[in-house]
Amino acid sequence: MSKTSTFNVPFRRRKEGRTNYYKRLAMVKSVNPRAVIRKSTNHLLIQLVQTEHGKDSVIASAHTQELGGFDYKGHGGNIPAAYLVGYLLGKRMIEQKKNVETIVDLGVQPPVHGTRLFAAVKGLVDAGINVKADPISFPKEDRLKGKHVEAFAKKEPSKMNRSQFGSYVKKSISTEGFSNMVEASKKTIDGRVKA
Repeated sequence: MSKTSTFNVPFRRRKEGRTNYYKRLAMVKSVNPRAVIRKSTNHLLIQLVQTEHGKDSVIASAHTQELGGFDYKGHGGNIPAAYLVGYLLGKRMIEQKKNVETIVDLGVQPPVHGTRLFAAVKGLVDAGINVKADPISFPKEDRLKGKHVEAFAKKEPSKMNRSQFGSYVKKSISTEGFSNMVEASKKTIDGRVKA
């Protein structure tokens, strides 16, 4: 009869599927800061996190709710919004002289190419941040600028009142100039956040 237990109880956050401790340890051992990207259905948050003496500290952050102050009126849970948030954080990092090699931390989210997560990484890269990322994983330029929304509106104008674009109809946002709005927001970020 065994007198010791052969079963190890996993850490709570690992059991909940919220933290992969092996990946986290490898990232923490590196001296480089991490760009922590977390998404929900309607929003996306990016934080620049530096680990020192076993403690995380947030140096800079950007959230899709902030984009309203940069002339963006679209939904916060789409690819153009994720791109703009990554671009905004990148500009803030340069403003704070934190333009060092950065590690992307997606947590336990699956790294699917062409999604909002990689749109945010593309925003960081376009802002001038040194991030190791394969360009194959980035969404196409047309999707980053929101031209797919315009194309859908022209192709299926009768479906614009669906729940998919219901918030645009309520806010009286024209989908015809959606890509122009994204470009204008990017220029506003350039103008307000000085590098």
